[in-house]
Amino acid sequence: MGGVGKTTLAKEICKDDQVKSYFKDKIFFFTVSQSPNVEQLRKMIWEKISGCNLHGYGHGEMLPQWNLQYQWNTKSASPVLLILDDVWSASVLEPLIFKIPGCKILVVSRIKFPPSIIDCIYDLELLREDEAMSLLCHFAFGHNSFPRGFSQKLVKEIVDECEGLPLALKV
Repeated sequence: MGGVGKTTLAKEICKDDQVKSYFKDKIFFFTVSQSPNVEQLRKMIWEKISGCNLHGYGHGEMLPQWNLQYQWNTKSASPVLLILDDVWSASVLEPLIFKIPGCKILVVSRIKFPPSIIDCIYDLELLREDEAMSLLCHFAFGHNSFPRGFSQKLVKEIVDECEGLPLALKV
């Protein structure tokens, strides 16, 4: 569902000290969106991952598969984290998956892709009532609990109406 915090969590992963220390300067975040130019996006991703500029490939030209799949020097290559955000279909995702040793891909989507495409899925849950209450108070009052003199009943009604959805609570 939109607004549950998928993109926010993916961006936080990029900031995590352990993740940054492992992947160093090889963390790349791409927003795919609903109607992307897949070949252009594929080219940009490959340029980031490989460090090679593909000047010779214009619009509509396919990137050579042997270049993408087999010409990867695993001894000198550092690990890569590729985050593909807002992916809407398997037909868009499949050409963006690079099977390269040391390249980890995090796909952020509302869709559950089959195991043939994605081997591990994590479902985000909506917030529990106490978490939702804390988040609403944080954004509405600047701290994680009710301020004195404010109607707890009103806050509870708002939390119930938002049904644990972080974006709704923030707004």
